[in-house]
Amino acid sequence: MLSRLRLRSPGKAGFTFIEITIVLFIGAVLAALAIPAYNNYVERSNNKLCVKNIRLLENAIKAYELENLRLPNSLDQLGQVDFLDHNSNPKRQSPPFLDSWGNPYQFLNLPNDSPPAYPNARRDRGNKPLSLDYDLYSMGADGRTAKPVNSNFGKDDIVRANSGAYVGLAENY
Repeated sequence: MLSRLRLRSPGKAGFTFIEITIVLFIGAVLAALAIPAYNNYVERSNNKLCVKNIRLLENAIKAYELENLRLPNSLDQLGQVDFLDHNSNPKRQSPPFLDSWGNPYQFLNLPNDSPPAYPNARRDRGNKPLSLDYDLYSMGADGRTAKPVNSNFGKDDIVRANSGAYVGLAENY
């Protein structure tokens, strides 16, 4: 066996071009499958975190309303609020409150918005206001929004609707 090893020339050891090409092709296919799956996972986790933090903002708004007997005119009036970070650890934030994508949460006190028409309120598919007390939402991953939640810019928003009965992705509402 030792004699066979000695007979090989030094230039014959190693991988062929075809073997390296096959390995690179398999790696590219695995990356093409893994990257979109990872991006979807990150997007879902950002959405879930945003929903949780909107619920925490709702609690802060309720506390403000109980203390002042009215809704705040803006989120700035809430002072510091405890949010959750990406590891679900509490993190105290001061206004402006930022969502999972680094954009400020949006708030509109609807009784200050010319009831019952509510011209600035977010709208559902039937062109009715999402809530009757206040609008609270994140502009989603793209950082852009539109009043109707079924529009291209409104679909990825995380919205609070039905006066808090629903908090989630606007395209699912």
